[in-house]
Amino acid sequence: MAVDMKQLSRRLLEEAFGKGNLEVFDEVCDRGCRSHDPVTGDADLQKAKEVCRGYRTAFPDLKCTILGSYADGDTVVTHWRMNGTHQKPLMGVEATGKRCTVEGVAIDRFRGGKIVESWVQWDALGLLRQLGVAPEMTPGGSAPRAGERRPHV
Repeated sequence: MAVDMKQLSRRLLEEAFGKGNLEVFDEVCDRGCRSHDPVTGDADLQKAKEVCRGYRTAFPDLKCTILGSYADGDTVVTHWRMNGTHQKPLMGVEATGKRCTVEGVAIDRFRGGKIVESWVQWDALGLLRQLGVAPEMTPGGSAPRAGERRPHV
């Protein structure tokens, strides 16, 4: 029976992050699976479940929407959007009650019909800005005119 890798990647995002069903990790991931996230770092399967539980606790109404999915060989790339209301502490930030939306990309590598490695890139800075704990970026002035010297900072 052929494995629909795109569907397995989708299930992990929609069921684990979107519905809190952490058992799906065991169904779609190899026991030796490794994940890589710019915020939480490298993780084994158990830590990946704990990270998911942490986001679900902070955003109990978290909803995941799949924006696109692409497969090539043993790899699936999934573009996703998640939104929810910040109701419990997250990364040291007390609950704000703010509704937040972030987008990201998951790159899952498969072997034997299971995810063996996953890389995630997502807009963590955007989330922190929505929570009010990171500064908003503002345009930083104009470019120097021809021949104009500016002091080095």
